Amino acid sequence: MNLEDKLYGFLKIYKPLPYFLKYFIGYMYRLLPNRIKFGEFYFEYLNRIIHLDKSTAHNLLKEQLTFVKNNITHYKGSDYNGICDFPIIDKNLIIKNRQNFVSSSNQNKIKANTGGSSGTPFEFYLEKGVSRPKEKAHFDWYWKQFGYKKNSKILVVRGEALANNKLYEFQSIENKLAISCYLINKDNIFDVIDVINKFQPKFIHAYPSSLKNLINNIEQSNKILNINIKAVFLGSEGMFQGDKEKIGNYFNAKISHWYGHSERLIHAGNCLYSDEFHIFNFYGYAELVDYNGKIINSPNVKGKIIATGFDNRVMPLVRYDTGDEAEYSEKIKCKCGFKGKSFKIIHGRQQDYIYLNDGTKVSLTAFIFGQHFEEFNNINELQIIQKIKGVILIKIVLNRSISNQEFINKLKNSVEGKLIVTLQIVLEITKTKRGKHMFLIQKVNK
Repeated sequence: MNLEDKLYGFLKIYKPLPYFLKYFIGYMYRLLPNRIKFGEFYFEYLNRIIHLDKSTAHNLLKEQLTFVKNNITHYKGSDYNGICDFPIIDKNLIIKNRQNFVSSSNQNKIKANTGGSSGTPFEFYLEKGVSRPKEKAHFDWYWKQFGYKKNSKILVVRGEALANNKLYEFQSIENKLAISCYLINKDNIFDVIDVINKFQPKFIHAYPSSLKNLINNIEQSNKILNINIKAVFLGSEGMFQGDKEKIGNYFNAKISHWYGHSERLIHAGNCLYSDEFHIFNFYGYAELVDYNGKIINSPNVKGKIIATGFDNRVMPLVRYDTGDEAEYSEKIKCKCGFKGKSFKIIHGRQQDYIYLNDGTKVSLTAFIFGQHFEEFNNINELQIIQKIKGVILIKIVLNRSISNQEFINKLKNSVEGKLIVTLQIVLEITKTKRGKHMFLIQKVNK
């Protein structure tokens, strides 16, 4: 097993340590070779990309399907051959029959979960020794296109609350300066600008909404942010084109924006020459289907994104309905050298936001899904209702009891107490006329 997986469980001990001790430990860890930190699969995956040929994706898919038929109860005894023979599955089916999708031959499990923008929490397993090294290798390769190098300085503006409610924190392990997106305001923006100018980051990794909040506060302060950013990495949220242009123009930098999900089945991202999302077929297998399950191959036709991962032998998911929608591009070649299908548009789901008592707009990705609270494992469905700023009602359908007050406190603390949260336990949550679940009912006058 790689060192990263061995040490991951100690993060809860590491984070509260005194700054000087965290700095020293992080600095020493950063000096270690990638082979020690991430193990052999890190390099195996990079070699897959370097030696990519026409048969790579086909062979990876074939191997995964063979493994699934032999090791996953849900598929044993089936006569499925090609990918199209396999039925489309979704998280609801898996939740009801979880053990039928888990391999008994591989116990190297990493428990993961996602709140899910559909409102249905989902617990699943990744593979220890494979999933984390693959993700690190993939993004090292992907970000390298935009100039990123090992240990480059990165400014992070995302949803995670910092230890001891700090406004900012230098994270030595990955040479990052993290800014609390919840605490930024007109009274402390001068301090934020000073610490960023002193750190001199070369890259930014952010939720789009959090970065826009930082930009807005800087612009209102009339103080100069004097840094030279090569690229801005934006993930975990959808983004309107106007936002993308504003962020790119503000930092005079290229924007890297990608599509992926917690289940780590497929990945698609833009490049230096195109804003379309190239589908990386060495990461996973992507399909578009219509609502009758018919495969879509034509460009400019909206369909559901169906994903099959390659590198998970603990809980391999085949033809998994991501719940997102997209359209293929007409182009099959790009100036960057990419050849294959790209998503011209990723519709996703409409991005949902709540409003804190000071008017701050917070995406539910940052407020809920980015936190990965353990309570999600006990919640079948969740719906948020907001009628006034700073106050939300959360309706939840439970499969096991939780500590209501503890869950409320976690949610409130994640936004520094700028929200009144009420929980209501219900037996069911009303669907729309078309049978869809509404995660957020937002009635605040924007």
